[in-house]
Amino acid sequence: MKNITIISDGIPGHVNQSKGVAVLLAQSYPVNVELHEMVFKISFLRALFTIVAKLLLKKPNKVSAKIVSLFYSPIDLENCDLIIAAGGKTAPCSAANSLLANIPAIQLGSPRGINSRLFSALVTVERYFNDPSNIVASLTPNIYSPESCFRSSREQGLKEHILFLIGGEGIGYSYKEHEWESLVTGIQYMHSVSKLPISIVTSRRSDPRVEKKLRSQLSNIPIDYSAWFHSGDKDFKLDALLGSASNIFVTEDSAMMISESISSGQPVTTLYPSSINSPIRYQQHISKYVDLGFITRQSMKKFSLKEKINTTKNVEEHLAKLKNKLIERINW
Repeated sequence: MKNITIISDGIPGHVNQSKGVAVLLAQSYPVNVELHEMVFKISFLRALFTIVAKLLLKKPNKVSAKIVSLFYSPIDLENCDLIIAAGGKTAPCSAANSLLANIPAIQLGSPRGINSRLFSALVTVERYFNDPSNIVASLTPNIYSPESCFRSSREQGLKEHILFLIGGEGIGYSYKEHEWESLVTGIQYMHSVSKLPISIVTSRRSDPRVEKKLRSQLSNIPIDYSAWFHSGDKDFKLDALLGSASNIFVTEDSAMMISESISSGQPVTTLYPSSINSPIRYQQHISKYVDLGFITRQSMKKFSLKEKINTTKNVEEHLAKLKNKLIERINW
């Protein structure tokens, strides 16, 4: 049994990524996973602590690592075999504890001033360092896979449907009122042509007014599997919805929703607005998914069903490559 400690910054998407790595490793080893929420000892000094920690770790040794570790609440790593963390805020904490406890650490996300050599593996969507420790992943890790989504769909007994994952303003994406109107019109037309039920899942980024519009204007078509974030809908299984969807449409503002959709092995289309001012790195991230055949991009003004091509084999191959690279780096 391998004991894994996930250091969390409290952001669900980051925890999801860390758990995704643990799920990957669990395909080859029995694992026990514990979640530790990172807490600064003096909360109002957290920004200063982070800056100082990064400066100290530019010359990593037991002394600098010990000083950095004092900035955070203690983590019991006595029986730990691996640290996993995601997000720039956790990087100094995971690096310091890895050095002190002499155990491997896998860090996910852009390094933000910390060299990849401080970790057994730094998993990023693009290369930051010309070092074997910097592993470039084709697909951002998450807790889903084609197998788990299919299995959950069967267990829940869900019927075939078309799934829409709706985000909102963020990472340079802005949506105009008429684009939400186009989305509603497109969904209604899609249902009339396909005769399939429609499922809508909104998120914390979704504008409550947009959510209300979708619920109201789509009430004349079957949307029984839908989950509305601002109405408190939490008792739903996204993996089952992904696994039973004939097509998945996801607004392009959420890297995690896109990654989760791709991981189902189902056809995925990202929907983009007319106003995009996202960072170059994010644009490259999306383009990479297109080049790998993971997604098709369409405008919110006009979109259509994608040919049902199962990408399960493609997804599984990329995840297997990532798992093997990680196992090699942590020396299990």
